[in-house]
Amino acid sequence: MKKKLDIPKDFWKDFKDRKDFDDFFSDLFKEGVNQMLKAEMTDHLGYEKHSKEGDNSGNSRNGDYTKTLKTNLGEITVNVPRDRNGEFDPKVVPKHESRLSDDIAEVIIGLYSRGMSTTDIQEQIEQIYGVQVDSSSVSNITNSLMEAIKE
Repeated sequence: MKKKLDIPKDFWKDFKDRKDFDDFFSDLFKEGVNQMLKAEMTDHLGYEKHSKEGDNSGNSRNGDYTKTLKTNLGEITVNVPRDRNGEFDPKVVPKHESRLSDDIAEVIIGLYSRGMSTTDIQEQIEQIYGVQVDSSSVSNITNSLMEAIKE
């Protein structure tokens, strides 16, 4: 049984036309991709940002670079994290790719709009990307996006 999303009635008043609505979901999608990239970097390094576990670990975060992607929602610019050793190879936004498939867009938007459990989200990400993401990463991604939705 799917969980019904509780959307406040006044939520819709902010959208004057379809463009406003599309822009909102484009921004939400962009935020989702950025959060997933950050979670991938955390999984790659094995520790959270600013964690003491990262001290003298041999590899650490080294800023990010921007990348413009074509999606079914239009073009978006995301921030792809880098590591000092240059070993980070993101799965969400593969190197040398400039187009995200519609399937990925649908999954990311679905993460927020359908109220899915972290287990369901993990399974979808693994099926589509072939990447295993732990439940804490899924929680971090969805929690940060829920904040963006509320704003």
